[in-house]
Amino acid sequence: MMVARQSLNLIAPSALAVAMLIVLQVYLGQWQVPQKKMEHLMYLPDPEYLQLISVGYRELVADALWLQAIQVMGERKISETAGRWLYRAFDIITTLDPKFVRVYEAGGLALTTLVVLPEESNQLLMKGVEHNPDEWKLPFYLGINYYFELYDDGKAGEYMAQASRISGAPSGLVPFAANLFASAKSPQQAVDILATAYHNTSDENAKKLLELRLKIMLAERDVVMLEQAINRYHTVQRRFPARLEDLVAAGMLQQLPQEPGGGQYVYDATTGAVSSSEFPERPKMTGKRRIRRQQ
Repeated sequence: MMVARQSLNLIAPSALAVAMLIVLQVYLGQWQVPQKKMEHLMYLPDPEYLQLISVGYRELVADALWLQAIQVMGERKISETAGRWLYRAFDIITTLDPKFVRVYEAGGLALTTLVVLPEESNQLLMKGVEHNPDEWKLPFYLGINYYFELYDDGKAGEYMAQASRISGAPSGLVPFAANLFASAKSPQQAVDILATAYHNTSDENAKKLLELRLKIMLAERDVVMLEQAINRYHTVQRRFPARLEDLVAAGMLQQLPQEPGGGQYVYDATTGAVSSSEFPERPKMTGKRRIRRQQ
């Protein structure tokens, strides 16, 4: 009798899990109908309820829900309403299994490719970053969203910088983040991330490339500083300074910066434009962005 009871104790949890998955599969079977599989997303139970009934089998339930969500993601395009239901499904799955990294990655992309819901995509990805801080792709995708979807280069740079600091991240994320900071008119942040990468690398070839990028960004920082001083001078004097030295004489700058490439800063007194003789082409982002929808 004791052996039989022990056997029942071993079998009961497995049987419960199988029964639960069968019930869940019957419920989710409605999704197989092409016209209705998206609509049934709205009837998913709350994650707290699923956590309660899953009794230690949350990962299995999350897997079952994910398999069904994949079918919806197989569509070329979905409506905004269906996209919000899909986001809710992703949220439920990752509440049941916060370490299910694939859901954050694929779900975050689906919410900006199958439908344009960057805010929901960001919420899912930020949830992923919170529970999986060692996954560099999650802040990377956040950076892509802020650049491509939301036109916020500063935020994009911050997430790219965060991704670049995680083990396994491609080295190309550092200059990418630096260019985003430069585009956001925050060249000092670009200088900081490049300088840190330069000091932390032992690869001589990488050091040479980083040194060049660092000089370019130092020149950009100086040009931005000079432009700001020129604008302040113009506001006060109602004209551009005749030469850059006038900025120091007028108290707009303590001293003129030295061009990091060994050249000089070229100034046009008729337009107020200033540039580096060694790096005349200023760093910028050239990637195409999604055209914003009219509000």
